[in-house]
Amino acid sequence: MRIYNDRYRTDTSTQEIIVTLSPPTLRRLKWLLLAVVASSVLHYVDNILFFHEYPEPPWINPSMIDAFWLVMTPLAWIGYRLLARGALYPGSLVLLVYAGCNLLTLGHYFYAPMHSISLRINSLILLEAVLACALVGFVINLMRSTLAPAAERRE
Repeated sequence: MRIYNDRYRTDTSTQEIIVTLSPPTLRRLKWLLLAVVASSVLHYVDNILFFHEYPEPPWINPSMIDAFWLVMTPLAWIGYRLLARGALYPGSLVLLVYAGCNLLTLGHYFYAPMHSISLRINSLILLEAVLACALVGFVINLMRSTLAPAAERRE
């Protein structure tokens, strides 16, 4: 993915690269984040409602799962807002942490093999993990396509 019409400038006082992302780039990011959040809602609600069906460590309970989701989900909005305001590094870091939180769903497979888990649960786990990987790819590509032109301008 090439990011078109994005503008770069350097804050002379901090030497931080300020990026103004194009509306199409922000729109793609917004839709991807909505898909990741929706997949996590589906997975976490199912995990809480059918807690006894999910392979979990013995120390975890539904309240902890609920609390983790409530802590991690605002990271999507925070990362998006930071990027929309031009803060490339902080926004990217927050979104990568958010994607990492979503990838923790794969931890279910530490407690039971995939074939012993229902198709519904496997589908929800894998949907969330695949979308989190897509978010990681988007952020890495965003940084690569943004930093290369900015580095060329500095030379």
